Amino acid sequence: MNQKAISNSGSPDGCEATGWGIDLHIHTSFSPDAHLPPEFACRAAEARDIKIIGFADHAEFLKKDEACIDLYEGARIQAEISKLHKMHENKLEILFGVEIGYIPGKENQIKEFLDSHPFDYVIGSVHYVGEVLVSRWTRQQELAGKSFMPYFEALLAATESGLFQILGHLDYVRKYMFSPQRYARDEYEGIIDKILDVASKSGLVLEINTSGWRQATEEPYPGEKILKKFAEMGGKVTVGSDAHKYHEVGYGYKRACKLLRRAGFSQIEVLRKGQPQSLPL
Repeated sequence: MNQKAISNSGSPDGCEATGWGIDLHIHTSFSPDAHLPPEFACRAAEARDIKIIGFADHAEFLKKDEACIDLYEGARIQAEISKLHKMHENKLEILFGVEIGYIPGKENQIKEFLDSHPFDYVIGSVHYVGEVLVSRWTRQQELAGKSFMPYFEALLAATESGLFQILGHLDYVRKYMFSPQRYARDEYEGIIDKILDVASKSGLVLEINTSGWRQATEEPYPGEKILKKFAEMGGKVTVGSDAHKYHEVGYGYKRACKLLRRAGFSQIEVLRKGQPQSLPL
């Protein structure tokens, strides 16, 4: 996409004035839990002044999951992106991403999968603890009064793995709690600090996942306190809506920019062919 065309567009308010509206976490109908045709995602982005988007469809490493890599349609996704590039030339940049559900012990399998596709970037997330979906596991832990530490330990392992360019929705166990306002933040501060330290030193980009603003948590993943700490460490950030439906594309982008600036960031990252490029907020 023509970068000059992007930089001369955008709204006059806030970081969008630079024209770098970004959403790198969009799930299309190539993800089994999404109801978003790729063309609808593009049209929604254009309507909302988002200039750079990334399809980051699910790839999981448990056979029982509907997004198991055996069912991943990488060639079809690439062909769709190629077609959409031509349809939206000079209006929208469409990147080829993927969201990997990290499972400790599957590193070699994950690397083999990643090496077989020309991804622009890879989001590393934790969707299972053991073989239990985080959604179910979180509620079980909450009802039993147990700690969420195993989730964060898996997230730390993902951060240390060197497999990913973006760390997805840090601390999103809050999404699945019956009472997210009772989340014991201080209990996990130590391990989150380790995650942030590893990410900042390795150049792993932290995603501010805006989906929390449309859920009971009422704040993104992660929240402002963690973002401020990461900014102080010199860390890098990007923005993703975690959209699964057309009305979620670009959700909360302007709000995220304001939060990031308040937290101390002056730049936002976009990744092409695995390489981050810093753009002004």
